[in-house]
Amino acid sequence: MAVPVEMRRCPRCGHLTRADRMVKGFGRDCAAQLGLTARSVDTGHVGPDLFDLLAEEPADACDGWDRPADRA
Repeated sequence: MAVPVEMRRCPRCGHLTRADRMVKGFGRDCAAQLGLTARSVDTGHVGPDLFDLLAEEPADACDGWDRPADRA
């Protein structure tokens, strides 16, 4: 005979979650999205990310070293 598992609602999304699998009171996916765990959740990101945009910086962009005040 199986022992019933306590279920609680995640305060962020409202889904029922097993109480023994909750992280600091949140469901596992919500806890990851809130940064409470080291794991990340696939959010379905489409398109370039920050690293793609950094590679496209033009050569004449200000990088902090070519300011007139820093030359003195």
